[in-house]
Amino acid sequence: MPKVEQLHVNSAIKANNLVRFTYLNQPQGDDLTVVLPFEVLAQSNGYQEIWQDGGQTTEIIRQDNRLSIKSEFFLVLIYTSESPHLDDVVSDVYNDALQSSQDKDYPHLIRVWNFFPAINDDMGGMENYQRFCVARHALLDQHNQLGQPNPAATAIGTHNHKSTYVFVFSKTSGKVIENNRQVSAWEYPLHYSPKQPRFSRALQFGDLLMCSGTASVVGHETKHKDDLLLQFKECMANINVLLTASDIDVPLEGGLFRFYLRDSADLNSLQQYIAQAGLRQFVILGGDICREDLLVECEAVFQNN
Repeated sequence: MPKVEQLHVNSAIKANNLVRFTYLNQPQGDDLTVVLPFEVLAQSNGYQEIWQDGGQTTEIIRQDNRLSIKSEFFLVLIYTSESPHLDDVVSDVYNDALQSSQDKDYPHLIRVWNFFPAINDDMGGMENYQRFCVARHALLDQHNQLGQPNPAATAIGTHNHKSTYVFVFSKTSGKVIENNRQVSAWEYPLHYSPKQPRFSRALQFGDLLMCSGTASVVGHETKHKDDLLLQFKECMANINVLLTASDIDVPLEGGLFRFYLRDSADLNSLQQYIAQAGLRQFVILGGDICREDLLVECEAVFQNN
């Protein structure tokens, strides 16, 4: 893969920014800034998350609740909504994103973030996370994507009425990395959802490793219910497996971490565990995990220098 097609994540603003993520209680920034629907509970000094590539941004289009950012090699699509109709929102968002990627010739979906409210609520006998999985599966099937490599992905419940979906498409594909401690998400038993989740545990794209939302799951089962410390340690163990399986030569503590914490009363404990693990760059956000018995979830990116 040519060097110019690399994707990077940095904490410094440069000329070749692709997208910058910030949060509800932080400054919004410029046209390339995406405000995700979470409150920051804590973060490391100087934490920023700025995604960059080797080329220049060539097009920025903001229309109603949709933002499109295009560079020579990547297409980033961001959708926001306050609609309570989850099925319709997921269908509309995924249909538009997948169609746009095909029309603009960015065929490879490499990273997705799915953020929507009330993720654990039961609506008509089906949990909202299950409803999301069913709606996503239908659109992937409609666009002939079920046979394609699954992207790295995260699904988290917001603590407000806001939804945000972020897609990163590329001209070139990445390398899927699975975790030998876990059942692949698309092979989960159907009691978790009528249609299995469609994401890889991690995806390596050149010198960048993107780890999906990762929690205290071994095999396909939740481990250490009601124990935040052991769930945190299990998260780190799973991330470390993905890092070891990749070609990235960076220690665990050198990653850039997002943590989603269900109960803000656990904040001080989580900060203590992060410090003990030696993690240097992180943000802790208030959010609900897709399973009610999970207290914390994290995602991480690692990149060779």
